[in-house]
Amino acid sequence: MRLPHVIWDMGGIVYRYFTELMVELGEREGWPLDSLPLGPTGSAPDHDYERMLEGGLDEPEYLQIVRGRLRRAGIRFDPVADIAWDGRVRPETMRLITDLGSAGHRQATLTNDATRWLGPNWWDTWQYATHFDAMVDVATVGVRKPAPEPYLSVAAALDVPPGE
Repeated sequence: MRLPHVIWDMGGIVYRYFTELMVELGEREGWPLDSLPLGPTGSAPDHDYERMLEGGLDEPEYLQIVRGRLRRAGIRFDPVADIAWDGRVRPETMRLITDLGSAGHRQATLTNDATRWLGPNWWDTWQYATHFDAMVDVATVGVRKPAPEPYLSVAAALDVPPGE
């Protein structure tokens, strides 16, 4: 029997999600966090984030909404340009990825927007690439999650039937 394969999302799972980092910064800087919707990590409801999860917005559109919210609140901050991503991986996730790899599980990353955050062809130089048997960025698929095509691309990259 083959061991199960594991597919990891990058934003929020391998890397801390950008709104999580913004909430921490906002707490230090005194941002009006109670009235500033910031995705799954903010205290204010964020219906636009929910729309993005359902495929009604893509992340670039959501980022524009967040930028607009920040501007209206008088906050000069750009989530893409102003966040340094070194050291933003979740150590507990990387330990689990390492342990699963050591146990013989094949693993892949599937991301909607790593290219936006890490640059074009990030998979060629990504320091964690050796932990994964496949890396799929929807920038190369043309359709975002939750559509089935990105998941089918991972199955093809791992050379396994989609049911596995």
